[in-house]
Amino acid sequence: MDESPVDALVIGAGPAGLTAALYLTRFKRRVRVVHDGTARALWVPRTRNVPGFPDGIVGKKLIERMTDHALRYGAEIVFGRVAALERATGHYRATLEDGAAIAARGVILATGVDTNLARLDEGDHMTAVRDGVLRYCPICDGFEHRDERIAVLGSDLHGAAEAMSCGNFRGM
Repeated sequence: MDESPVDALVIGAGPAGLTAALYLTRFKRRVRVVHDGTARALWVPRTRNVPGFPDGIVGKKLIERMTDHALRYGAEIVFGRVAALERATGHYRATLEDGAAIAARGVILATGVDTNLARLDEGDHMTAVRDGVLRYCPICDGFEHRDERIAVLGSDLHGAAEAMSCGNFRGM
């Protein structure tokens, strides 16, 4: 563990975590980001839901650019996964799966969502995602498919809410 705590530990390196790291480093805070390489944004074949990219950007390229931006201002990025987080005297202590520890005055959880993957009878899951025929975010993808017939897979009230939100893009 570092002898002195970083100002902020950001757990997650998707768009939210990298944005938080960028802002904090620009405020001259010492920031460490723990990134496990599983940001859902990495799957996105092309999004037009990011300001500044009206023609869209591939998710992997977006994460690469955001990572570079945060690194330029001094963010530290550590590849790993947090196994435990606890409050210690005057700081938080995160223990990574490999046993490394990070002390931080503050913690931002930007871990994203846990995606329930669709069970496909045919084809490869990631091929369907790359081809844009399987999407997971009605906010990002509903507009992209506004004039198409779509099916929404889901369960309980959450699935119903996602289906209803896709209906908001009808006729746009």
